[in-house]
Amino acid sequence: MANLPLTAQIDNMVASGRVHLPVYPAVAAQVDALLAQDTPTADTLARLISHDPVLACNLFRAANSAFYQGLPKALTIDEAITRVGIEQTLREVERACRDGELCPQGQFIPRYFSALWQHALGCALGARWLAHRCGFAALAEQAHLQGLLHDIGKLFLLAALEQIAGCDEPHIALGPQLVEEVVESMHVEMGLRLITEWHLPDEFAGVVGRHHEAELDGQELLLALVRLANKGCRKVGLGWERDDGLVLPTTAEAQFLGIDEISLAEFEIMLEDRFQLVAPEPA
Repeated sequence: MANLPLTAQIDNMVASGRVHLPVYPAVAAQVDALLAQDTPTADTLARLISHDPVLACNLFRAANSAFYQGLPKALTIDEAITRVGIEQTLREVERACRDGELCPQGQFIPRYFSALWQHALGCALGARWLAHRCGFAALAEQAHLQGLLHDIGKLFLLAALEQIAGCDEPHIALGPQLVEEVVESMHVEMGLRLITEWHLPDEFAGVVGRHHEAELDGQELLLALVRLANKGCRKVGLGWERDDGLVLPTTAEAQFLGIDEISLAEFEIMLEDRFQLVAPEPA
């Protein structure tokens, strides 16, 4: 396998299902605490799952599996929990945490994972906040979910590269610069592939596939909400990049959504307060 091009190795790992995605440690600890209690309510489970992209993906993979072929795909966390039931949902979140423990902890997961998770959750919370502030409360849950999963391709690629770097082949050397280049250049394509491979709702493809496009399609509210949340996270440094020069009120997304400068200032404060600190850029 080491003789294959890097992209071919990653493709093989997708097809074989050999990549284990880590659950954020603080969320995994909450899962352990939940499992030690009596059966939780669906609302408690939904809130927990909504804070981690891996938990959400595992639940959707179960709720939209071949067993349910012919039924409409579950589009929300609540729908997925209702379909599979609380007991199965508990098993899925526990499985996600245990599988995540198999993800190698080399140099890349410790270096980048926290920033990726903060960015995903920041975009989720930000898109939900913006939906409410801009008068689109009916879209708030979908905005949160699509913000949470818009960069799932990055997390998969990071875990795959960590696994490749940890193999026993001495001539395989992956440096941080190459890892960042692969993740940035391939994450949209990979995210779209995972939607298909993992039976995620097709409706996610629009945001996953187009959140980096230069032009904004003014007909897609969810895309605008997630794109503006994405830019807000970059502005305050939640993620791999920080861009202090971003002026959110002048963005096409802000103008399309009709949100004013005061609201956007409150939006930035909300993100910073929620995470208490600004995520550092990779060294």
